[in-house]
Amino acid sequence: LRARDSEGDVGRGSDRPVTAPRGLREVAAANLKRAQEALRSIEEVAKGRFASLAAEAHRIRFRLYEAERRLADPRLRLQAARLYVLLDPSVTRRSLARVAEEAVRGGADLLQLRQKPRVDPGLAKEIRAACRDALFIVNDDPAVALAAGADGVHVGLEDVPIRTAKALGVGIVGATTHSLAEARRAKAAGADYLSCGPMFATALKPGLEPRGRSYLAGMKRLGIPFFCIGGITRRNVRPVFGRVAVCAAVVAAPDVAAAARAIRRKLLDL
Repeated sequence: LRARDSEGDVGRGSDRPVTAPRGLREVAAANLKRAQEALRSIEEVAKGRFASLAAEAHRIRFRLYEAERRLADPRLRLQAARLYVLLDPSVTRRSLARVAEEAVRGGADLLQLRQKPRVDPGLAKEIRAACRDALFIVNDDPAVALAAGADGVHVGLEDVPIRTAKALGVGIVGATTHSLAEARRAKAAGADYLSCGPMFATALKPGLEPRGRSYLAGMKRLGIPFFCIGGITRRNVRPVFGRVAVCAAVVAAPDVAAAARAIRRKLLDL
């Protein structure tokens, strides 16, 4: 402290950011720490003088600990998620990292890099770096998910088994289902969330008949997060779906953020 020259510091008159811009969740996490320490200081000063103030600071501090835990735990964030956007390079010519940023700005809670037949590891890392405020899932490939620092992997009926993906330690494992029987098997295998669909006809899965609504009620009784998927747009989305996964309706939209926001609003019936 004696060596610090705060008056002559070259950074004193600068408004340049000290570090590169961070995601909102990173900023929130840092400020939760500051708030906790501030409350601890208030609590220590108030003890023996202002008992009610000390008790209130103590109470709020522990509420912030819980908020911090929820912010950091991917599975708790998954529980609260409503809008899942699938990033498929076949439906847009724009940068997927930029599209991902706009989708998150519009309210996307989860992003999935859905790239066939193989996922580009470099693209996965680029999207992960661009979108720290949303959970990031890689389709099909646990190895790419791990290398990119993704929050998890989504596996189809013919991809890596759910138990294998879990054993590899990829974090969240989601699974595709087209019936209630498949959903039950995926839950038993340890899936953290499921897809339910297709709800409507979709160009991405032209060989599948819409049937998601036929087992929607059964999915709700399973007690596991699930996302309705398949042909969902802002025109046909319903609050009863609860959570939805969309692709072209957001990714191919002229204004990605506005499209995501419109679907979220309809979903929440706001």
